Amino acid sequence: MKTLKIENLRTHVLAWFIFIAYEILIGFLYRGTPGTFWDNVSFYALNIAIFYFNAHVALPTALSNGKLSFIKLPAIILSEIAVYLLLRYLIILLFHFLNLPLFPPYTNFLEFLGHSSFRGIYFIGLSTGYWFALTTVLNRKKIADLETTQLRNELQQENLEKALLSTENAYLRAQINPHFLLNTLNFLYNSIADYSDEVADSVMTLADIMRYALTNADEDGKVKLELEIEQIVNFVKLNQARFSKRLNIDLQIEGEPEGLRIIPLILITLVENVFKYGDLLNQSYPAQILIIIDGNTLTFTTQNLKKKKVNETGHGIGVKNVKSRLAVYHDYELTVEDNEKDYKSVLKIKL
Repeated sequence: MKTLKIENLRTHVLAWFIFIAYEILIGFLYRGTPGTFWDNVSFYALNIAIFYFNAHVALPTALSNGKLSFIKLPAIILSEIAVYLLLRYLIILLFHFLNLPLFPPYTNFLEFLGHSSFRGIYFIGLSTGYWFALTTVLNRKKIADLETTQLRNELQQENLEKALLSTENAYLRAQINPHFLLNTLNFLYNSIADYSDEVADSVMTLADIMRYALTNADEDGKVKLELEIEQIVNFVKLNQARFSKRLNIDLQIEGEPEGLRIIPLILITLVENVFKYGDLLNQSYPAQILIIIDGNTLTFTTQNLKKKKVNETGHGIGVKNVKSRLAVYHDYELTVEDNEKDYKSVLKIKL
């Protein structure tokens, strides 16, 4: 468990400075001497080392396995005390070798063992209290973080539910509007039928296209291919009626669409681009819409002469939309030939 952080170093240094100054002052009042510089440096360095080793290595290691903690913890603490006594003894030997004074000056081994054991246990006890306090703070922080995360998740869930409700309301409104539009078209058809079969037929064709465009696909997100082709025929028929059958369009369908399914409004989007941007009044260059079905492979080709002046932007938006939707549902290949004179697209789809 990593608990000691570099950013807290100043606090630790200040705390040790105050603690050591306090102990030296007490020692001076008790013994009449504060001890020598090297005496204090060596032994407090050892005490500080055992303090942090116990808090950041020994205790986390001993308590890492709950089942064996009651065995590991005493063993590790006893090992720490043994190592502490050994190192303290080696320091004393070094001081004797260098003829440096010691405070207190140990007169026998038992005096050394008693005083040194007390100091080792004392600093291990301080370290254990430090570790416990630090662990408590960290655990409380974890609990606070979890509570904050839970609260954030609850807020996100609440916002999600609000967004879902808003979407449902928008969906219901969207259902009402098309329903109103289709009823209006049916009313127009019934009103016009007695006066003009041709206009009434165009209104009904428009109603069929709108109904197809607004009808939800099946659960797999697809519709029958024959329905998509049927709406292409209706779309061409409606635009021919709009321009008094003066449009030059060559629509060909080869193969059987029965049993094949496709996501809706893909082919009709490409056909719509032909009417938007194509010059369909040139008799020598009719627009071509070719649908070839070979097994489960659909090849859909459109080619048209470009209008000299187009108020709207080119085919890009519709083609981008087609690619995005196809990528989710079908394996496909779309090639486009676009130049100043004409435009051609070839779409191959595995259905």
